[in-house]
Amino acid sequence: MIELLQPGTPFLLVGICGAGMSSLAMLLRSIGMDVRGSDIANDGPEAERLASLGIRVMSETEVIGELRHDEVLVRSSAIRPDNVVLVAASGIGAAVLHRTDVLSAVASRYFLIAVSGTHGKTTTSGMIGYALATQGFVPTICVGGHIAGFDGAFPSEGTQRKQIQGRPIMVLETDESDGSFLKFHPDAAVVTNIDNDHLGAYGGKLSNLVGAFARFSQQCAERGGLIVGCGDDREVARIVQALPRHVLYGQEASNQVQVGYHFRSNTATVAREGREQPFVMKRGDEKSYLNAVAACLACEAVGAALPDTLHVLEGFPGMERRMQLLADHDGTVVLSDHADHPTEIRATLQAVSVRYPGSPLSLVLQPHRFSRVSMCLEEYGPALAGVSRIVLLDIFPAGETAERPEELNERLRESVKTAVGDSLAPQMPVDQMLDDLRVAASPGDVVLFMGPGDVNKLGLRFCGLLTSGNTVQCQTAGSLEGRIGQEND
Repeated sequence: MIELLQPGTPFLLVGICGAGMSSLAMLLRSIGMDVRGSDIANDGPEAERLASLGIRVMSETEVIGELRHDEVLVRSSAIRPDNVVLVAASGIGAAVLHRTDVLSAVASRYFLIAVSGTHGKTTTSGMIGYALATQGFVPTICVGGHIAGFDGAFPSEGTQRKQIQGRPIMVLETDESDGSFLKFHPDAAVVTNIDNDHLGAYGGKLSNLVGAFARFSQQCAERGGLIVGCGDDREVARIVQALPRHVLYGQEASNQVQVGYHFRSNTATVAREGREQPFVMKRGDEKSYLNAVAACLACEAVGAALPDTLHVLEGFPGMERRMQLLADHDGTVVLSDHADHPTEIRATLQAVSVRYPGSPLSLVLQPHRFSRVSMCLEEYGPALAGVSRIVLLDIFPAGETAERPEELNERLRESVKTAVGDSLAPQMPVDQMLDDLRVAASPGDVVLFMGPGDVNKLGLRFCGLLTSGNTVQCQTAGSLEGRIGQEND
């Protein structure tokens, strides 16, 4: 694999506009590779971002006519085997590699700080990268999301950088959904939590998922690395505290670093070995404070002092698609968030209530993946308690199939209805739904578009509608349901 990473090697990334693939594209470009890609969504903001870096984004039809024998095709687990580009590549004998195989080969050149966990890993990774960049370490930051207003994630080859054990630093968000995080052997690792998700890759057993996190942590320990774990999670605490170099953080007193969250003031206190330090984030909430402390402890692995990193993260600008402010028009706030698992949904709604206290909330929720909804069906309704108005879109498949998707959508709707009653809005075409939200919007209201799929596009459409006052013309719910997502979890 390493021999492929010669400057100028041509790479073609299938589904390049997905969160994980676009990050890999920018990484490969930064180390001198010739990178282009294909995607069914090849004309959106991510395609424009890639094009601005000299990375060509084409439609699948276009790229099939330009395939090269010497080009290395890269796919993620989200790309189905019958994808037309993969089929065409196989027909000409082109090499096809998984995204993680390429990424792990690149990562082996770096002092690797790898972040894992069912929830919070994108934000935690972004915080680590931002904090180290702000403190002059010049890390490569390979994360399935973008730090708001920050464009220094991929320093080019030749940039003067701080070295740790003779290597520059990489901050990497890993992926447990397909087990690919086990291909990395980090020099420092974070485990934020282990929740009941992605069990299809683990034989349907939570114990197998827990075992995978244990192996990931052990791979770090075998390199003499530091493992940072959230001790509030029983399984994480059990795994991490058995390893020689570790630190546990969290809200419980048993942790080595305690995070005291103060709900009324939305501030925190960080205590370690009897010393306390106030911590006040501009964009804070309970989960953000925990993620930030995990990030600070990971930064200690390269010599960044905890108090200094806490100070930097007080001004952390946040991640795009994580409580991202899309608009604030005449007092109506429009937000976008990536949450999809009920645990994440509950945490995000709690964060909204902290940042916008007393504001009526309208939520447009697009559940993600048939497998996740099937596993957590009865958990969605309770997670949505307290929301003023809930618009429930059909499940975004993200490449999955289901025998009776209509039946699963209806079961979810009935379960949510039982939990929230009349707060659940009736089903209607998307254009009517957006116009109803516009008409109902008042100063002080919050409208939140939630999910990893294409619901963010509806949020952007709604912003345009809100500011123009015109009725919207957009695609119906049926056409949205039929689209296949390229975005990783």
